[in-house]
Amino acid sequence: MGVEAIFSEGWEGIRKRSLAPVSVAILDSGIDATHPDLAGRVDSAIAVELNAEERAVVHELSPTADNDVFGHGTSVAGIIAAIAPNVRIHDVRILSDKNIGGTDVLLRGFIHALDRPWRLSNMSLAAIASIRSEFSQLCERAYFQEQIVVAARRNLPLGDDGLPAEFSSCIGVDRGSYETPFDYVFREKTPIEFKARGEAVVAPARGGGYTSVTGTSFATPAVCGLCALLLGAYPDLKLFEIKTALRHFAKVEKEGR
Repeated sequence: MGVEAIFSEGWEGIRKRSLAPVSVAILDSGIDATHPDLAGRVDSAIAVELNAEERAVVHELSPTADNDVFGHGTSVAGIIAAIAPNVRIHDVRILSDKNIGGTDVLLRGFIHALDRPWRLSNMSLAAIASIRSEFSQLCERAYFQEQIVVAARRNLPLGDDGLPAEFSSCIGVDRGSYETPFDYVFREKTPIEFKARGEAVVAPARGGGYTSVTGTSFATPAVCGLCALLLGAYPDLKLFEIKTALRHFAKVEKEGR
């Protein structure tokens, strides 16, 4: 199947299809699976934490509980779920109640996701440069396993655009102000290829209700949701085909940043 079929169908045609389920790992602060928008959508949940020996270990959690310790992951999951009704969510909690995470915990959570047949991983985060090499190798592994990593550009400049967002083996996302998730921009000559709706986005809040969120963290799940629609319609798509389809439907921003 060539991407030409997707070009002729467009987003409206894809959304009207009977879409195959697509599994997405959300590496974040946890998810409140009791929120009405997410109830019944979370298939598994874990927390990665350091034990007494400072080793990152995995703890199983109830996939129907409120496992969000900060509130970030629930909004991220809700954005994806609203765009792609076919997603099956896997909650991989790697952030603390201060919305930060250690490198060992992050890497262990990512390996957990890579060890499973989940097609998408959403990383609304940016890792520090000291794990660039190890993180790059894991993203290459994801690429060859046909697992798609969608990651956020760093909100504040710290010497890089954000890891793993700037790796070519991933889909990097910056934020902009757009009316819908289907309004987004392709950016030329920059590692962060896409800019999506990430300003004043109304998203599910931990504990129920909704909140307004801003940041690359919330633009990233918009693109992840679009990827889930594409994979639901065309399950055999590879990363380069998904990027080609996303680029085809995007507006073009020619400025370098």
